[in-house]
Amino acid sequence: MALFIFWRDRAAKGRPAEQLHPLLRAEAHLLPDHVATGRQPDAAGGWHFAAFATRTHFYAPEAQLWQQAGQGACAIHGLIWRSVEGRPVLLDAAAVAALLDRPGAELPADVMGEYAVARLHPDGTLDAFSDRAGLHQLFHGAGGEAVLANRAGLVATLLDDWTADPAGLRWLGAIGYRVGTATAYRAVAQLGQERRIGIAPGGSAIAAMADPVIRFDGPRGFSSALEPLLDDGIAQAQAAIRLGIPEDGAIDLPITGGKDSRVVLALCLAAGLRDRLRLFTRGYEGHPDVVAGAGIAATLGMPHRREPPHGSDEPAHWSRARFFDRLMAQTWQSDGMVGGWDLILGERPGTGTLITGHMGEVLKAYSKKPLPPGPLDPVAMVRLQAPFDPMGLLRPDARAAMEAQLREQMEEARAAGAAEADLPDIFYYRNRLPNWLGAIRAIKSFERQPVVPLGAPALLRLAFRLTPEERKRELLHHAIVRRCAPELLAPPFAMQGWDPALGDDVPRSPPIVPGAGAPPTFGNWQFSINHNAGIRAAIAAEAMARDDLSLWETIDRDALVDRLRHRRLDYFDGIGMLGLVVAMFQERGLIRPVRLGSPEPAGVPGRPAPAAPALVDPPAVEGHLDAVRHVDGMVMFDGWAHARGWPAAQIAIEARAGGRSLAIAVAANERPDLVPHGLGDGRHGFSLGVPAERLAEGEVKVEIGPFDSGAVIARTLVAR
Repeated sequence: MALFIFWRDRAAKGRPAEQLHPLLRAEAHLLPDHVATGRQPDAAGGWHFAAFATRTHFYAPEAQLWQQAGQGACAIHGLIWRSVEGRPVLLDAAAVAALLDRPGAELPADVMGEYAVARLHPDGTLDAFSDRAGLHQLFHGAGGEAVLANRAGLVATLLDDWTADPAGLRWLGAIGYRVGTATAYRAVAQLGQERRIGIAPGGSAIAAMADPVIRFDGPRGFSSALEPLLDDGIAQAQAAIRLGIPEDGAIDLPITGGKDSRVVLALCLAAGLRDRLRLFTRGYEGHPDVVAGAGIAATLGMPHRREPPHGSDEPAHWSRARFFDRLMAQTWQSDGMVGGWDLILGERPGTGTLITGHMGEVLKAYSKKPLPPGPLDPVAMVRLQAPFDPMGLLRPDARAAMEAQLREQMEEARAAGAAEADLPDIFYYRNRLPNWLGAIRAIKSFERQPVVPLGAPALLRLAFRLTPEERKRELLHHAIVRRCAPELLAPPFAMQGWDPALGDDVPRSPPIVPGAGAPPTFGNWQFSINHNAGIRAAIAAEAMARDDLSLWETIDRDALVDRLRHRRLDYFDGIGMLGLVVAMFQERGLIRPVRLGSPEPAGVPGRPAPAAPALVDPPAVEGHLDAVRHVDGMVMFDGWAHARGWPAAQIAIEARAGGRSLAIAVAANERPDLVPHGLGDGRHGFSLGVPAERLAEGEVKVEIGPFDSGAVIARTLVAR
């Protein structure tokens, strides 16, 4: 993978290249294996460039930048390949440069992958573009300045302009990711999906790519006429799979209880890889995904293993320090352009790869909810799939501007022939893919380079030749499995099944559902904001620390503080709140520069100095220990706890002995007797269990108090 930037002298505000190169390297969010810099003179003064490359599963660092005297230069990021006689052929920077041999040239139709490309031609024209879905982002000067990079912070460094852009940041608190091409910086714009930019000596121009993925200029609905396109899509997907696997040896393939992973498995089986596959499922024992994955493996007579789910290594409860440290690091690594719910931190560059089904959501309707009657309202359209301002924090003018931005996209799609039921899927493709998954890719692709067979160009085109109803029925998923591995039609799914409308011969296997008392799928660190009143108090203190943030033109700050005090956050609220936190941290300068490959925070001399979080004492918590019980090898501590100043918080309670944490539980049990005493809604009781073996022999002094605080509710002697 490679970060790269190209710029002309006039965009650098008089700063020479030798001064800029160390600043740009400091802004890179990784420790590169190879750094390349160069200059190409021309009649307009010439271009400078820099690339910071890491070794990947597919490329040596040096293969990602090409320069030759008299022929220009080319930088690539990601994975780019073409299918030759059904076999994948990897393209390095030199090969891509040869295909783009003149200004305005497009790659041949059989070129695939996830990539960003910048091609500098001998005449001084720079052409740049991403893969059609925009999964590898590109950025340029919003005012037409001659600068192009694949990290927004590099452009801001070059232009020496870090001013926040509320048009980009306001979306984070509303839905958790951006809409459109505005970034966190006023001076930096993102290149739109299926767009290419040309920067010539006379200026820059952005144009649409030819033959867009979404077209409504022909008949809709699956028919025999589309069978060749399905054949092409299957062949492209299988070529992608072959590219992503080792030449020999076992292949680890994830399998869940959903349809995307089953389609990928079917493609692998049809490609003749059965004997090399080793199936695994991430999840807790007994979770429907694990049960479904094991059942599929048993049906096929293949090995299967269970792995701990992602996030299980994260503690379920975060301290204030951990919350700020992790979110400040993500804010810097992501350039403040995606909310914090997913916590997309990168840790170290890697050379592994994996096959994923991520793009399967494009092949089927992302939302299965029925549409309301009549033309879709912009907010209602978003809410078919995701939150929109779930806490009601948007100011009226900001909300109106955001609705207008959505309405403009919707009207453009309608004018191109889209039906109302197409609009949510188009919104997903146009915004969520490049601005959410793309933001994740900008960090995580340096750790593992994914191959996405369901992103095959022919399959994406086919998805939008279907009717919305056919996508909702997941017709393509069913057709691929039926074509490639019909034995996978019958095994049950987790929480779902095939749509009966697919036909009378569709298997009717009942879905696998969670058993009684089943554990959660993933860790719940996101809900620390509900269980640690100190986090809420710290966010409120940061909100009140600066009156001049442009964020307050979008967000009602008083309402925000009120929600922190009085609202218990659900899943959607949490997405919005953690998006708002990143937006606030970005504009406030609350960043922690942590590079992939470096365990220590680094200085970034090109940016304004990072701010320090406000110091806030943990809120007062009152409570009572009602009883201590011994039950089946456990010592149970029963009582209640409540932060009167932050009544919505359900406090995480910790048992400690000798400075050692014994166990943590949330005070969320029903205690209606608390309500008459003004202790919130009464859901503040706790029953905290400590395994007896964790206590020392004899009589032990145990303290019960709020987590992340030195406060103590009760001290008691407990005999083991």
